[in-house]
Amino acid sequence: MTAAIFVSSTFADLERHRLLVREAISRLEYQSKAMESFGALPETPKEECLRLVRSANAYVGIFGMRYGSIDSSSGKSLTHLEYEEARAMRLPRLIYIIDENTHPVLPKHVETGASAERLAELKATLKKSHVVQFFSSAEDLAAKVTQDIVRLMGAMSKVPTAQVLSQIATNAILRHPLTAPRFEFLRDKLSHLFNHEIPESVFREAIEIAIAGDNMAAAFVLSRGTPMPLDDAVHGLMGVEKALVQMVAKHKASAPEKNDV
Repeated sequence: MTAAIFVSSTFADLERHRLLVREAISRLEYQSKAMESFGALPETPKEECLRLVRSANAYVGIFGMRYGSIDSSSGKSLTHLEYEEARAMRLPRLIYIIDENTHPVLPKHVETGASAERLAELKATLKKSHVVQFFSSAEDLAAKVTQDIVRLMGAMSKVPTAQVLSQIATNAILRHPLTAPRFEFLRDKLSHLFNHEIPESVFREAIEIAIAGDNMAAAFVLSRGTPMPLDDAVHGLMGVEKALVQMVAKHKASAPEKNDV
């Protein structure tokens, strides 16, 4: 399966940058995931963007002079939320920040006030958390992204187990949907089997996949969505499988026989 790379940035000011980066990814025979491919969808742009981040194998973050449109529920920009989702999913992240001393920028593409302050804070966080690349033009950015993706994918190819599990998780379309009461019941009964705190959405996805019979995909969901090592996820899911068998057996034992009056 072709690796998918999510391209994140504001749009109006970095449209050409995005185009060249996506073309570079395509030339390397990888798939790019980005807002340009949305089309008509029932989900909101935020929901679709975060869904695409979760389905990607790597993340490319491009940060110019705009913080971007603000999401009313979180108070953060969509670009900021995409980065946080990639971090939560523990995706490999390649970060590129505009060189303010050499890159020409139109005044209309430079945010001021509170948005500029939020952007400065985000860039400071990125510089502390990553080895960032600075770009002076769209062409310079595309060249640096190309080099970095070649190195990144070369490193990822040396970990075949992670690649296999990623493909399994991507292909795991079977999930046993749980009603809210049933999920809450199972969460209370099963969460103690894991020695890590698991976000509710990640735990629900993993349990639904495990109940449908794909423990390896469920293990990858847990290890990718939390700091949990893969071995711990596999061990915990073995406990889940055993507990579910015991629950079913107990239910059958307590259920009345068909011939009972």
